[in-house]
Amino acid sequence: MLLSAVVIIASCSTQSPVFKSDLSKKEVIKILNDGCTYDRSSKERYIVKGKRYRTLTSSKGYEKRGIASWYGPKFDGKQTACGEIYDMYKYTAAHKTLPLPSYVKVINIRNRKSVIVKINDRGPFVDNRVIDLSYAAAKKIDMLDKGTAIVRINAISQEEAAEFMKKNKKRLFSGSIFERIIKDNEKFYLQVGAFSDQKNAEILKIKISQLGIKTVFINKARVNGKAIHRVRIGPIKTNELYNRVVDKLTLLSLNINIISE
Repeated sequence: MLLSAVVIIASCSTQSPVFKSDLSKKEVIKILNDGCTYDRSSKERYIVKGKRYRTLTSSKGYEKRGIASWYGPKFDGKQTACGEIYDMYKYTAAHKTLPLPSYVKVINIRNRKSVIVKINDRGPFVDNRVIDLSYAAAKKIDMLDKGTAIVRINAISQEEAAEFMKKNKKRLFSGSIFERIIKDNEKFYLQVGAFSDQKNAEILKIKISQLGIKTVFINKARVNGKAIHRVRIGPIKTNELYNRVVDKLTLLSLNINIISE
């Protein structure tokens, strides 16, 4: 976790509109696929670095404005406070007092980009930080490079969170458009990540391999004199193969791009 000093901003108190969803309760449960193994919905107290914290019994109505940071490879694969394993490529976050799990919408005040995350961990235990986002969530609101951002946090319902997760699992292209791409290109690949640090590329490659995708590899290149490690899958030769691969990739929150050769 990043340790730079920041100044907290006071919380805001505007009321959020009521969200209506067409999803059934079973659909919501299936989409969210809650992996928390510990019941942390009741109020509890704990101490970290000599400081006392008291958790909330409900996230309903929670709103806050302050500094967000993010955490990634160092914690990837480790157990979160709610019992499930931290995956830096999923939309999750750590919070000091919200019930586990909770769902919140995080808006980057600078660029207005937003993301919905599941609170499944405790932190950040650094003064003046209100939330620690996963790598995927931080990337979604474009705050990776700066490391921190001023954000607004609003608690949302499970239904709204499920709608967001469902929309983020849609195909890149319709079947007919995709078939034309295949017809016009002898070889093409799906690029799912590009890193200056080879270690981060290797971590993503392993995660994708564990999904059963064996054609994942790292393509090394130099861009403007800097080494870039691109994580790619392929070649993709049929529409059926594309569908199978993307179905598996929906388990991770990735930006997928098509690369032709």
